Amino acid sequence: MENLIITGKVSATSNKVDDKYQQESPTKTAYVEVSDPNIVQAMENFGLTQYTSRDNKTDFFIIKCPKQVTLVKGNQMRKMSGGVETPNFKTVDGKEFKMNIIKGNNKGNDFFRLQAILVDDYAEVENIMMENPFGGGYLAEDPEQVETQTQQPVNVSDDDLPF
Repeated sequence: MENLIITGKVSATSNKVDDKYQQESPTKTAYVEVSDPNIVQAMENFGLTQYTSRDNKTDFFIIKCPKQVTLVKGNQMRKMSGGVETPNFKTVDGKEFKMNIIKGNNKGNDFFRLQAILVDDYAEVENIMMENPFGGGYLAEDPEQVETQTQQPVNVSDDDLPF
Protein backbone atom coordinates (compact mmCIF):
# COMPACT_ATOMS: atom_id res chain seq x y z
CA MET A 1 0.00 0.00 0.00
CA GLU A 2 1.09 3.54 -0.74
CA ASN A 3 0.11 6.65 1.23
CA LEU A 4 -0.42 10.23 0.15
CA ILE A 5 -1.00 13.07 2.60
CA ILE A 6 -2.92 15.98 1.09
CA THR A 7 -4.60 19.17 2.26
CA GLY A 8 -8.18 19.72 1.13
CA LYS A 9 -11.80 19.38 2.14
CA VAL A 10 -14.54 16.80 1.82
CA SER A 11 -17.35 18.76 0.18
CA ALA A 12 -19.78 15.82 0.41
CA THR A 13 -20.12 12.06 0.48
CA SER A 14 -22.70 9.94 -1.28
CA ASN A 15 -24.00 6.41 -1.08
CA LYS A 16 -23.62 5.77 -4.82
CA VAL A 17 -22.22 2.32 -5.52
CA ASP A 18 -20.89 1.39 -8.96
CA ASP A 19 -21.85 -2.16 -9.93
CA LYS A 20 -18.60 -2.47 -11.92
CA TYR A 21 -16.61 -2.53 -8.68
CA GLN A 22 -17.59 -5.26 -6.25
CA GLN A 23 -17.36 -4.50 -2.52
CA GLU A 24 -18.18 -6.95 0.25
CA SER A 25 -19.54 -4.05 2.31
CA PRO A 26 -20.57 -1.06 0.18
CA THR A 27 -19.01 2.22 1.36
CA LYS A 28 -19.50 5.91 0.73
CA THR A 29 -17.90 7.90 -2.03
CA ALA A 30 -16.12 11.10 -0.89
CA TYR A 31 -15.85 14.21 -3.04
CA VAL A 32 -12.57 15.92 -2.17
CA GLU A 33 -11.72 19.47 -3.23
CA VAL A 34 -8.13 20.73 -3.28
CA SER A 35 -7.06 24.34 -3.84
CA ASP A 36 -3.25 23.95 -4.11
CA PRO A 37 -2.17 23.17 -7.70
CA ASN A 38 0.89 21.29 -6.39
CA ILE A 39 -1.35 18.94 -4.40
CA VAL A 40 -3.63 18.50 -7.41
CA GLN A 41 -0.56 17.46 -9.43
CA ALA A 42 0.59 15.09 -6.68
CA MET A 43 -2.86 13.46 -6.58
CA GLU A 44 -2.88 13.00 -10.34
CA ASN A 45 0.64 11.54 -10.21
CA PHE A 46 -0.64 9.18 -7.47
CA GLY A 47 -3.24 7.91 -9.97
CA LEU A 48 -6.35 9.89 -9.06
CA THR A 49 -8.43 11.75 -11.65
CA GLN A 50 -9.68 15.30 -11.20
CA TYR A 51 -13.25 16.02 -12.33
CA THR A 52 -15.13 19.29 -12.83
CA SER A 53 -18.79 19.69 -11.86
CA ARG A 54 -21.18 20.73 -14.59
CA ASP A 55 -23.18 22.97 -12.25
CA ASN A 56 -20.65 25.31 -10.67
CA LYS A 57 -17.39 24.28 -12.43
CA THR A 58 -15.81 23.15 -9.11
CA ASP A 59 -12.85 20.76 -9.44
CA PHE A 60 -12.90 17.64 -7.25
CA PHE A 61 -11.57 14.10 -6.83
CA ILE A 62 -13.72 11.03 -6.21
CA ILE A 63 -12.32 8.72 -3.50
CA LYS A 64 -14.03 5.76 -1.84
CA CYS A 65 -14.21 5.59 1.95
CA PRO A 66 -13.19 2.47 3.87
CA LYS A 67 -15.65 0.79 6.26
CA GLN A 68 -14.29 3.06 9.01
CA VAL A 69 -12.81 6.53 8.35
CA THR A 70 -10.38 7.59 11.08
CA LEU A 71 -10.65 11.11 12.50
CA VAL A 72 -7.35 12.08 14.15
CA LYS A 73 -7.27 14.79 16.82
CA GLY A 74 -3.80 15.23 18.32
CA ASN A 75 -2.83 11.79 19.61
CA GLN A 76 -6.43 10.59 19.79
CA MET A 77 -8.64 9.06 17.16
CA ARG A 78 -12.28 8.38 16.58
CA LYS A 79 -13.69 5.97 14.01
CA MET A 80 -16.56 7.09 11.83
CA SER A 81 -18.57 4.75 9.64
CA GLY A 82 -17.90 4.97 5.93
CA GLY A 83 -20.75 2.56 5.24
CA VAL A 84 -23.76 3.47 3.15
CA GLU A 85 -26.19 2.84 6.03
CA THR A 86 -25.06 5.96 7.93
CA PRO A 87 -25.63 9.67 7.21
CA ASN A 88 -23.43 11.36 4.63
CA PHE A 89 -20.80 13.76 5.93
CA LYS A 90 -18.54 16.65 4.96
CA THR A 91 -15.82 18.76 6.54
CA VAL A 92 -16.83 22.23 7.75
CA ASP A 93 -16.73 25.06 5.26
CA GLY A 94 -13.93 27.63 5.19
CA LYS A 95 -11.11 25.30 6.26
CA GLU A 96 -8.87 22.69 4.66
CA PHE A 97 -7.74 19.52 6.42
CA LYS A 98 -4.86 17.10 6.10
CA MET A 99 -6.08 13.78 4.78
CA ASN A 100 -4.44 10.40 4.28
CA ILE A 101 -5.27 8.63 1.04
CA ILE A 102 -4.09 5.08 0.52
CA LYS A 103 -3.56 3.29 -2.77
CA GLY A 104 -3.76 -0.45 -3.09
CA ASN A 105 -4.14 -3.01 -5.82
CA ASN A 106 -6.65 -5.84 -6.11
CA LYS A 107 -6.43 -8.28 -9.05
CA GLY A 108 -4.51 -5.76 -11.14
CA ASN A 109 -6.81 -2.84 -10.40
CA ASP A 110 -5.66 0.16 -8.37
CA PHE A 111 -8.03 1.41 -5.69
CA PHE A 112 -7.92 4.46 -3.42
CA ARG A 113 -9.37 5.05 0.05
CA LEU A 114 -9.79 8.17 2.17
CA GLN A 115 -8.26 6.58 5.25
CA ALA A 116 -7.98 9.45 7.77
CA ILE A 117 -8.73 13.15 8.33
CA LEU A 118 -6.75 15.32 10.76
CA VAL A 119 -9.06 17.63 12.76
CA ASP A 120 -8.73 20.13 15.60
CA ASP A 121 -12.20 19.15 16.82
CA TYR A 122 -14.26 16.07 15.90
CA ALA A 123 -17.21 18.41 15.17
CA GLU A 124 -15.30 19.67 12.11
CA VAL A 125 -16.61 16.61 10.27
CA GLU A 126 -20.37 16.99 10.25
CA ASN A 127 -23.32 14.98 9.03
CA ILE A 128 -25.14 16.34 6.02
CA MET A 129 -28.73 16.90 7.04
CA MET A 130 -31.53 16.03 4.64
CA GLU A 131 -33.65 19.00 3.61
CA ASN A 132 -37.35 18.67 4.29
CA PRO A 133 -38.91 18.37 0.80
CA PHE A 134 -42.08 19.98 2.17
CA GLY A 135 -40.26 23.10 3.45
CA GLY A 136 -39.34 24.08 6.98
CA GLY A 137 -35.59 23.42 7.07
CA TYR A 138 -33.79 20.15 7.69
CA LEU A 139 -35.06 16.78 8.89
CA ALA A 140 -33.95 15.30 12.21
CA GLU A 141 -34.27 11.76 13.54
CA ASP A 142 -37.54 11.11 15.34
CA PRO A 143 -36.46 10.54 18.99
CA GLU A 144 -39.13 7.85 19.48
CA GLN A 145 -37.90 5.96 16.40
CA VAL A 146 -34.25 6.25 17.42
CA GLU A 147 -35.11 5.06 20.92
CA THR A 148 -36.93 2.04 19.48
CA GLN A 149 -34.02 1.18 17.22
CA THR A 150 -31.43 1.34 19.98
CA GLN A 151 -33.27 -0.63 22.67
CA GLN A 152 -31.39 -3.64 23.96
CA PRO A 153 -32.71 -7.06 22.99
CA VAL A 154 -34.83 -8.82 25.58
CA ASN A 155 -33.88 -12.25 26.84
CA VAL A 156 -36.58 -14.70 25.77
CA SER A 157 -36.68 -18.31 26.84
CA ASP A 158 -37.97 -21.12 24.65
CA ASP A 159 -40.99 -21.44 26.99
CA ASP A 160 -42.13 -17.93 26.01
CA LEU A 161 -42.24 -18.69 22.28
CA PRO A 162 -45.66 -19.48 20.72
CA PHE A 163 -44.34 -22.35 18.60
